[in-house]
Amino acid sequence: MSKKSDQSLKLLEKVSTGWPTPEKLDNANLLEQGLYAILRRSLEPAHAAAVVVGLRGAYTDWNELRVAQAQEICEHFDIPAKQKLVAARATKEYLQEVFQRSHGLELEFLRDDPQSAARFVSILPYVGLGTAHWLMWLAAGEKEVPVTQGLVRVLDRLGLIARNSSSKKMRAAIDPLVPDGREVDFLLRFGEVASRWCDARKPACYACPLVDDCRHGKKAFREWQIQQKRLEQQRIKDEARRAILAKKEEEKRQKEEEKRRREEERLAKKREAEDAKKRREAERVAKAQAKVREAEAKAKAKVEAEKKKAELEAKRKAEAEAKKLAAQKAAEKAAAKKKLMEARAAERKAAADKKAAEKKALAEKKAAEKKAAAEKLAAQKKAQAAKLAAQKKAAAEKKAKAAAALAAKKAADAKKAAEAKAKKTAAAKKKAKSGGRR
Repeated sequence: MSKKSDQSLKLLEKVSTGWPTPEKLDNANLLEQGLYAILRRSLEPAHAAAVVVGLRGAYTDWNELRVAQAQEICEHFDIPAKQKLVAARATKEYLQEVFQRSHGLELEFLRDDPQSAARFVSILPYVGLGTAHWLMWLAAGEKEVPVTQGLVRVLDRLGLIARNSSSKKMRAAIDPLVPDGREVDFLLRFGEVASRWCDARKPACYACPLVDDCRHGKKAFREWQIQQKRLEQQRIKDEARRAILAKKEEEKRQKEEEKRRREEERLAKKREAEDAKKRREAERVAKAQAKVREAEAKAKAKVEAEKKKAELEAKRKAEAEAKKLAAQKAAEKAAAKKKLMEARAAERKAAADKKAAEKKALAEKKAAEKKAAAEKLAAQKKAQAAKLAAQKKAAAEKKAKAAAALAAKKAADAKKAAEAKAKKTAAAKKKAKSGGRR
C-alpha cells in the first residue's frame, strides 16, 4: 500500500454513508442495479433483490411503474408489511429522478461516454454521488474508478490531488489513492462527502467529518463559526428587542385591560341601579294587581253564593216535580208491562205451534231425501262393480294375447336359430369334403 493510499484509507475510516454497501445483482441492467442500491438503504439484501425481481415481472416497463400509485406498488412486494410503503416510495423517487434528468428510463448510456456520464451523475441529489459512482464503476466493468467533478473537488480540497481539466491526468492522480480492494468504499464514501457536505454551491463544511483534514474546510469552518457567533449576537439583540417590545405591549395591554375593567364596573353599577329601579316598579305594580285581584275575588264569591242559592231552590222544585212525574210513569209502566206480558204469552204459544208443524214437515222431508240417496248410492255401486268386472276381463284377455304372441315369437326365433345352425353345419361338412379331395 502506497503512502497516498494509506492517507486516503485513514480519511475513508472517518466517513460513514449511513447505509450498507450494495452488492452486485445478478442478471440486472444498470437501472435495476441502481434501484437495488436505493432499496438496500432500508432493506436486507434478499428483500431488496426480491423487490427488484417482483417489479420486473409485475410491470410491462419501468415507466408504468413510475406513474403507479405507491399503494398499488406495495401489492407486488413479498417483504414485511412495515417496509412495503418505504420501498414503494423509494422506488418511485428513484425512477422519477432518473426520468427527469435523462428523459428516459435506462442507464446503459453510462457505459458509452464516461464524460457525459460524469456530468449526468452530478445532478442526481436523491441517488447521491456515492451510489452514482458505484453505477459508473459497474458500467466500466469494475475495472477503473470513475472521475467526476464532485470526487475531484473533494480530493483537491483534502490536498490529495491538484485539480486539472484533463480527465486522463485526474485519473492518473486518483488511481494511486485507491486502497487495494477498497474501490467501492472509496467511491461510495468520498461520493457521499461530495453529495452531503462538499457541495460546490452550498458547502456544509461545519458538519463534514473530514473538516479537520481539509484546508478549505478549516477556513470555511472558521468562517461558519464567526458567522454563527454573529448570528448568535444578532439573535440575542433580536431577543432583547423582542423582550422590550413584548414588555411595552404587555404594559399597553395591562392599561387597556384596566381601562376595560373600570368601564365594565361602571356599566355593572349602572345595570345594577336600573335593575333595582325595575324591581321596585315591579313590586308596586304587583301590589296594585294583588288589590285588584282581591276585590275581583270578593265580587266573584258574592255572585257565586247568590247563584248557588238560586240553583238549590231550582233543584228542590225540580226534585218535587220529578217525584210526581216518576209516580205517574211507574203506574203507566206497570199497566204497559202487564199488557206486554199477555201479548208475549200469546206470541210464544203461536210460535210454538208453528215450530212444531215446521219440525214435523222437516222430518218427513229428510226421511224422503235419505231414502232417495240410499237408492242412488246402491245403483252407483252396482254400476261401478259391473265396470270393474269388464275392465278385469279385458285386461285378462289382453295378457293372454300378449303371452301367446311372445310364445309364437320365441318358437319362430328357435326355428330360425336351428335352421341357421343346420346351414352352418352343412357348409362346414362341404368345406371339409372339398379339402379332402385336394
